[in-house]
Amino acid sequence: MLTADQVTAIVPDAASLKAGRGLATPRKWELLGADEEALWGLAIGSGKNPYQTRVSLSDLATKCSCPSRKFPCKHAIALMLIATGEPASLSEKTRPDWLKEWLESRAERQEKSAAKQAAKVDKPVDEKAAAKRREKKAGRIEEGVDLLRQTLLDLSREGLASPTARDASTWESLQRRMIDCQAPGLATALRHVTDEVLRHDEVETQLAYEMGRRFLLCKSYERRDQLDDSTRAQIEELIGDGPRSEEVKSLPAVEDHWFVAGRQVFERDRLTTSLSWLLGRRSGRWAKVLRFAHLPSTVAEPWPLGSKVNTGVCFYPGPGPNRALPMDDGQVKLEKPPAASDEGFEALLSRYAKSLVANPFLRSLPFLIELRPEANGRLADRLGKALRWSADEAESLRVEAITGGAATLACGEWDGSALRLLGLADGENWVSLKSRNG
Repeated sequence: MLTADQVTAIVPDAASLKAGRGLATPRKWELLGADEEALWGLAIGSGKNPYQTRVSLSDLATKCSCPSRKFPCKHAIALMLIATGEPASLSEKTRPDWLKEWLESRAERQEKSAAKQAAKVDKPVDEKAAAKRREKKAGRIEEGVDLLRQTLLDLSREGLASPTARDASTWESLQRRMIDCQAPGLATALRHVTDEVLRHDEVETQLAYEMGRRFLLCKSYERRDQLDDSTRAQIEELIGDGPRSEEVKSLPAVEDHWFVAGRQVFERDRLTTSLSWLLGRRSGRWAKVLRFAHLPSTVAEPWPLGSKVNTGVCFYPGPGPNRALPMDDGQVKLEKPPAASDEGFEALLSRYAKSLVANPFLRSLPFLIELRPEANGRLADRLGKALRWSADEAESLRVEAITGGAATLACGEWDGSALRLLGLADGENWVSLKSRNG
């Protein structure tokens, strides 16, 4: 079930998407073929020979003989767009040799990787060595936590208006130290300081707030043995020492019809991350699902934005909204957007306040609300209550064009100071408002 949203979610940049759309017509191809496993085609280029383009439908991995260093290239993007818009034009059913060789080599690598993983599972566990590794890791994490706590105190004494506190290199250096100390959660939080906080219009307030939260996290980790199980699990996950996926999937699953309401795809440190917000139609619970892929591979999302998925998900411990792991890909169905939500901004603010009490480290809260854009850079709900909206000019124009000034169901996040939109109803369709890295 390949959709245009899945394609646009994995493009490397806007220029590649524009170029791919320009090639997404059968007349620019010598050959177009597809079966249940792959898409393939010969794209007409400037050279003597056409470009051999391949797409694996299982994970949307691509390969092309063109010289582009982008993944996927414009030819692979065009081939996928043709498959979503004009599937009948992919009429060839006999796989060419160059496609067979690629698929076979990929299958061989996957088999070797699976065999290696199986060997690790079958290998007897050296409990003594494992305990020693855990002890060493715990020591390094405590070293990182102590370093961060002391640095935050030093910066506070020096003053948040000092050049050191406002210098991105200060936080980048701390981030590298946290990675060395095997505390990736702290490293991610420090990246947020450089990427978002130091560029914020209200940097003084935001920096003080973020430093306070990080200090609270450090002190909470030091006192984790005095906390209840749920809070302790959340603290350890925020540090980067949370439960393994196998442990999470051993917990009871929540069975529901999950609406795929919002998605954002971004790249950091050669890793592509896809973040999807799911809303349980029966339970009313929000679930955050993360999928990863190392570049140049892309994240193959089995669930198109706006679809309904019947499956069970297992939630990570801690106060919500929680990250969750799906038990399987479930049964996926494309359908009309759900009926209007009863929630408005008043209820959202109340829910945010309660969530913040339970989870002081909460960064944002998802919502599904009918809203309309106003001329002053704000969004209003059905009752006329308005909140600040964080959006660039292109997104603002797109939302205005889709809504036409009328109240329209939308999914987004509220971070306590501004709204960010992720998905929006457009008639009977559900469209993404966030491109890759957007």
